[in-house]
Order: sequence, then C-alpha cells, then structure tokens
Amino acid sequence: MAKTLVFGHQNPDTDTIASAIGASYLLNTLYDQDTEAVALGTVNDETKFALDKFGVAAPRVIETADTEDVYLVDHNEAAQSVANIAEVNVLGIYDHHKFDFKSSAPLYITNKPWGSVATILFFEFKTANVAIPAEIAGLLASAVISDTLLLKSPTTTAMDKEALAGLAAAAGLDDVEAYGLALLKAGTDLSKKSEKELIDGDAKSFEIGGHTFRIGQVNTVDIDEVLTRQAALETEIK
Repeated sequence: MAKTLVFGHQNPDTDTIASAIGASYLLNTLYDQDTEAVALGTVNDETKFALDKFGVAAPRVIETADTEDVYLVDHNEAAQSVANIAEVNVLGIYDHHKFDFKSSAPLYITNKPWGSVATILFFEFKTANVAIPAEIAGLLASAVISDTLLLKSPTTTAMDKEALAGLAAAAGLDDVEAYGLALLKAGTDLSKKSEKELIDGDAKSFEIGGHTFRIGQVNTVDIDEVLTRQAALETEIK
C-alpha cells in the first residue's frame, strides 16, 4: 500500500523541504500514520547544505502524486502544487501564506502568520509533547533561519525567535549565528546558475481576477553582481 505523501510547493526552498520532513515524522509518530516526505523539485544549494550538515537524505522528487491521500506544507494554492492536485484527497495543511484552498471534506489546517512553517511545526511538536529528533530539529532550525534571514526579515515574529532557540537546543547548535550565516551564504552563490535557474529558483504562480502572474525572488549578498545580468534576465523573462 502506497504511503501518504507530504510535500511543499514547486521549486522547493529550505522551509518547504524541512517542513515536509518534520511534518511527516510528526504524523507518523503522533497518529501512527505511514507518510513519506517528498519534493516537487530538486533541492537548492542552501537546502543541500542543511541536509548534509544534519545527515539527512534529500526527499525523492515527484511531479504527480502517486497516492490517493496527501498533506500539504508551505503552500495551499493549486498552481504551486503537484500536477494532479485536483485528483487527490488533501488530509491536512501546514502553511503560513495567504489562504486560497477549497475542499468538500473537513481537514486539519494550521495556518499562522509566522515567519516559517518550521516555526508552526515546532509548536505542533511542543503541543503534542513529541520530542524532535536532533537531525529534524536541525533542519527545522535551518528553515527558520532561511525564511526569516536569521531573524532579520520584517516577517520575523516572536514565535520564530522562540522556535529557533528551542530547535537549536534540540539540534545541538551551539553557535546559531555562525551556522546561520554559513547556511545563507551557501544559497547566495549565483555565478553557476543560468538566467532561467535564477528566475524559476524561487518563483510562484498566482491567479487573481482571471489573470495568472508569477513572482520570483533571488537572495544575494551582492546586488551589483545580479544587475550586471539584467539584460539577459529580462530576455529570459520575456
């Protein structure tokens, strides 16, 4: 019998991958479910850095869900999900984005305006009194660091600060600042990436008022380096 899949959005970032892994472990432990964390794309350099640091294998990549039941993390919009999202049964959602999901059946939804889904999962573990394994705590800490830019993003909340402290302790991270800077630096080397990879690397599609549009972002420590490629980027966008 196929496992119930847990996955985040297309073009996965660190929060997406870590949250899928964390949610899968929580569901398996708390509810005795048989779930598998999977990804809707290859992990990026930042996420690979975190996976290698904590000795966790990258989830297998899928385009369509090969099981009837699924859980969503870090997204809820169909345009950002698996190709056959309309054909599967969504059992639950862990997310921190605007909500645009419809279901004909009741489901478990946790949607908080916090800096990362990893923060939400930290408190889900805490409420359920389930201990977080060190390697998963490390990945979730990495996700908080990534999505809040080491607690410096304007999206950072008091809950993110509490979660990062708790996750770092569980993971045995003694110097969060040093690790966080190394993690973020691992994801900002853009020299080896094509214009298409930069544009699609962290992009999401939205449908509003009958129109589809796409927003992408690039994290860098050197804006001038990106701007030297402006003409090529504009050509690729068109």
